[in-house]
Amino acid sequence: MDYKKVNLTNLLNEIKNILKEKDVRLDDNFIELGGNSVMALLILRNMELNYGVSVNLAQLLGEEIGKVTIIPLEK
Repeated sequence: MDYKKVNLTNLLNEIKNILKEKDVRLDDNFIELGGNSVMALLILRNMELNYGVSVNLAQLLGEEIGKVTIIPLEK
């Protein structure tokens, strides 16, 4: 199982849920899809709680979704 691919899929699903948007792709930009910093913080929290990973906030707000760094949390 590809760790990065799984976590990007999880991130896409979290973004879809927050934005109530069905068509979100790795080359999309979160802000251009209608996201904002409060929504981004909710996504980061959900990713930590549900998947045990940390998502780079600055990248989520400024990069293509597929370029966002996702790091496993220490247990």
